Amino acid sequence: MGALFSVVGLSFMGAFFSIASHGTSDRTPIIHFSPKPAVLAVKKSKGSDETEQISLRALVESRCQSLYTQFHPIWWLFNGHLQTLYCILGNFSKRDEMWYNRTLLRLVDGGTLGLDFAPIDDSMLRDDTPVIIVKHGLTGGKIHSISHIPWDLEQNNLGLLSTFVGKHVYSKGMGGNLQNLLRRHEKSLQSEPGHRVAKAMPLALALRNPTLEKFDDTFTRVAGGSAPTFPFKTAHDYYRWGSSHHVVKDIRTPFLAINAADDPVVRHVPMDGGGNGLVVMELTPAGGHLGWFQAGDGFVDRWTTKPVLEWLKLTAEEIVLTKRTMRRLSIGAEGWLREEGSPHLGCKEIEGGGLFDGNRGEEGTLQGL
Repeated sequence: MGALFSVVGLSFMGAFFSIASHGTSDRTPIIHFSPKPAVLAVKKSKGSDETEQISLRALVESRCQSLYTQFHPIWWLFNGHLQTLYCILGNFSKRDEMWYNRTLLRLVDGGTLGLDFAPIDDSMLRDDTPVIIVKHGLTGGKIHSISHIPWDLEQNNLGLLSTFVGKHVYSKGMGGNLQNLLRRHEKSLQSEPGHRVAKAMPLALALRNPTLEKFDDTFTRVAGGSAPTFPFKTAHDYYRWGSSHHVVKDIRTPFLAINAADDPVVRHVPMDGGGNGLVVMELTPAGGHLGWFQAGDGFVDRWTTKPVLEWLKLTAEEIVLTKRTMRRLSIGAEGWLREEGSPHLGCKEIEGGGLFDGNRGEEGTLQGL
């Protein structure tokens, strides 16, 4: 019922607030580079071993020209709330059909990690084919077509709780997602009754229509990771630890982030890029939360598709990155794959993988949050 209330509320409030935002005339995106953009080695031609030095800014301006185009929302999704609503309720199963080959890994700390590979038949791929890693969203799941970063968790959480829509629609929608995810795995999480995960779980499941912060304060801060980092005293301590905005300055590979100024969920974005010459920050005037829906082939498509593909082509095929020295990997007697110098880390493959339909969604959760 909480998720249903959230969707109904989102629909009503999104339409109500659309009056204030409709009619935005200047749709020019803001693109931020460091005053001293990184200078990178780039292949002179496809397949060539010869390189030349070009600044990241010059590369983006010449190879990723779609980043500079204006985003024009489809007429009936003309503000951030409606863009977000369609991201939640839209049916993309026929537009973005995807099957995965899932591998399950057991971690040393007892956790389980799922890796979904596509295409399911990789026999025709070259050994040097670039690999794109897509991480799930804040509340999990593989149904999100765009990966997102919450940046400053604490400030964005406070922003959500400061408005009626933010608190009762978005925050409770994400809290409900996490609660339903926990409920689906209740049996397996009870396998060790004395563990802090098993102790925190009944308290989290007993919550009624919780906000994201309420769920995190009850469960995630306690059971969201392994010791010695977890548990945290409060959800806000966890948010400060888990936020990504303060590490942008430390990024060591070319990095692009696209955000929307009317995103109702992520309001605090580190547009200065941490002063990092490898970072490109873009802010479009519209787009909502993971939306950017525009009129296009097949009735509706996403503005972000072309810029992202141009960026991936640039970074995978043209930029030559310095190879880093990797620590030696070894497999121990019990089958654990470990990295030299990190005895507390390790994984091994377990049963339970196989083909997975990426279009079926996750029962009981709202996509796009």
